[in-house]
Order: sequence, then C-alpha cells, then structure tokens
Amino acid sequence: MLLVFESQIQNAQKLIELLKKNGADAIFDESKAYGSNHISMALYQTTQAFKNKSNFADDFSLEYLIRLSGEKQISKALMFGIKNGFNRIGIIVNEEKKEKIIQILGQPTSPGKYDKDFIIEYFEIKDINNRIETEKKIFEKIALLNTKF
Repeated sequence: MLLVFESQIQNAQKLIELLKKNGADAIFDESKAYGSNHISMALYQTTQAFKNKSNFADDFSLEYLIRLSGEKQISKALMFGIKNGFNRIGIIVNEEKKEKIIQILGQPTSPGKYDKDFIIEYFEIKDINNRIETEKKIFEKIALLNTKF
C-alpha cells in the first residue's frame, strides 16, 4: 500500500533507516512520481527484478528508486529519494506495518502532487497534459532497464 506524508526532515538517512526497521519496503520522494500508475509500474518492475534475480541493487528500496527513475546509475536514481528539508515522502508498506509508519510520520496526506517541472525535465516530456503519452514515455524508460547491461 502507498502512504504519503508531508514532512520537514532534519536527517534523511536516519529517517530512512528508522522507516525500514519499522516495515517500509520503499521510501521515495512522491513529488517525483507521475501519479499512481508510475508508482505501481516501478513497484511491479522492482518485484519482478527480485523474483527473476535481475535486480541491480540488493536493497529493495534502492532498487525501487532505480525502477522509479528508469536509471540504473545510482546517483540519478537517488534524485528520487527523500532528502533533508521539506519532502512529500512516499512509502510502500504492507497493511500490517502501516500503523508503525503513521506513528513515526503522523497523519498521511493525499497522494498525487507531482513536481511538474521535474517530470518534464527529467523524462524529457513535451506535453505533460497528455497523460497517455507522458506515461508511455516514463514506462518505456523503466522497461528499458531490463535490456541494459
């Protein structure tokens, strides 16, 4: 399940470790994801990568950032991670662990507020208002990871 929180972060690395210890499977900057289909596609690709032993990272959360970004270069994938300062923290977590995450970060907010300028620049989108074409371009970038060696 996806939970989204808005939070000011002092120490992102420490928070990531705490969230993982409490059951977060993936932690990312939700504003860098172009909606629920992008988030779901990256999750599916991450799960498949581990199942097929074609994952680039040993850590599920890092592999998720790779899939979300469509980039196996870690420095680029980390652009999709949370950082110190204000964040829209996206967390993929099992239903059973949901309450622990809420105790740490407070009340979740609505998902879906993406950084339009980031999406346009990063994924080289020409018309972000054309949802089908935008998703197609993003999904192609994610899918191409499986063909890169």
